[in-house]
Amino acid sequence: MFLEALRGVLTAVGLTQDTIAKRAGVSQSSLSCYSTGRRVPDVGKLERIYKVLEDEAQRTSAQALPHTLPYLLQLRDAARAQRIAPSAANAAIAATATRPTQQPAYSAFRKRRRMKRLRLAHRKLATPTTQTDVPVPPHEGDRHPADNTHAADIAAYLSHVAAGRFRDAQFIVWAKGNSLASREFPHAIASYRDAGADDGAEAMLNAAANRADIQASVNITAALIDEGQVADAQAILTAIRTDQ
Repeated sequence: MFLEALRGVLTAVGLTQDTIAKRAGVSQSSLSCYSTGRRVPDVGKLERIYKVLEDEAQRTSAQALPHTLPYLLQLRDAARAQRIAPSAANAAIAATATRPTQQPAYSAFRKRRRMKRLRLAHRKLATPTTQTDVPVPPHEGDRHPADNTHAADIAAYLSHVAAGRFRDAQFIVWAKGNSLASREFPHAIASYRDAGADDGAEAMLNAAANRADIQASVNITAALIDEGQVADAQAILTAIRTDQ
């Protein structure tokens, strides 16, 4: 239902996907994935896409868009919930085993080790974490130091977003998602979320899921689970499953 509604909105005002993507500050490939059902856009991106189409409809005095933004967001949440199902991690493991890569072929030993790490991540994800001591969320506890080593990048990201320079903002988080070591990833994601830059955090997770070295994606997922950031780990596994 979400896919059908999204397609109806995208084609309502006669703009090409390339034009919509540029105005909304998303990549054309991402918009293509949204319109074909390969990915579900996050809330921020969907809102920006809708705003572009709504402004174009008002500018050209075209017929009103076929669906409202609240309705699309409701369908988007339902579609997202379907993707993040209990079997998502299992599907990610099976899909990742045959995922094409530009890297040299793995030896049999390295393939077994990779699958072992994915199964371990799945078991950790399936086991709910409990807190028996101080009821403080992981991103507010002592796992992340008070000093924010990502403050400058976050400030630059938010500045670009506020000025409408979405490509520049996306480049910052894309670069971090492709370069940060796995042990640094949980702190970086938590820092972006604490600063209210949830779109940036989601973009970093998506970049991590699409690293050329699948082992790096697995290591980041394991690091997030170890820090109690299970939802973020699930986002990477879901992206690996749907972005083939």
